[in-house]
Amino acid sequence: MAEYKSAKEKKSNTLGCLKILLLIFNFLFWCSGAAVLWLGIWILQTKTKYVALLNSATYPACAWILIIAGVIICIVGFVGCCGAIRENKTCLIVYFVFLLIVFLLEIIAGILAYVYQDQLRGELKGGLNSTMIMQYKAKGSEGITRATDILQQDFRCCGVLNWRDWKANSPSFKTGPARNMTAPNSCCISPSDGCAARDHPSNIYHVGCLDAIESYIRTYLFIIGAVGISMACLMFIGMILTCCLHSAIRRSES
Repeated sequence: MAEYKSAKEKKSNTLGCLKILLLIFNFLFWCSGAAVLWLGIWILQTKTKYVALLNSATYPACAWILIIAGVIICIVGFVGCCGAIRENKTCLIVYFVFLLIVFLLEIIAGILAYVYQDQLRGELKGGLNSTMIMQYKAKGSEGITRATDILQQDFRCCGVLNWRDWKANSPSFKTGPARNMTAPNSCCISPSDGCAARDHPSNIYHVGCLDAIESYIRTYLFIIGAVGISMACLMFIGMILTCCLHSAIRRSES
């Protein structure tokens, strides 16, 4: 009889410890979910100024995956708490399934972010040439023109590789309305109407925008990748705790 009581107390203590561990995990889970949601929104907001110049959807896709994962985490954390406090096996199974979904989403975001870094420069160079240079001041391309001007002023650059890209490759500056200009006014150190007619280094930026925006995007891709993989590790721990608690509840019932 004493041995039976001892075994029962041991099971009860194990169950209590697992419940506390899962509740602690849920608190961290909620905090991380809010952080991931904020990170995804922040990355999309900081990127929107240049969205018209980026041909690839990989970069925004990574941010959207983080946002979706963050929303799921914030909602599902409540299910985990209910399952742990009430010792409800159904809630714990649902919680485990959502943890698995978030785990896969974070892994995908992390992999996409790291893989995209390898093809980033080639895509950027081709994308900037086909949008920024070729469509600047073109009819119906007001968004590209605005994004280009913001980009060149923010990064203090001009063209893709250098300022000569405009006169050499842009239809607007070869035969179009800006043919008497060297580059857009946004290339000027002190922008004003017609300021880019003179190409002296004291007047316009000579360095291209490719290196600057590549470095800018790589920084965010690294953050997305690191957060995605870190969150996946956290989800894995949560899945193990959920399985252990579910198993302990089932044993205690039997």
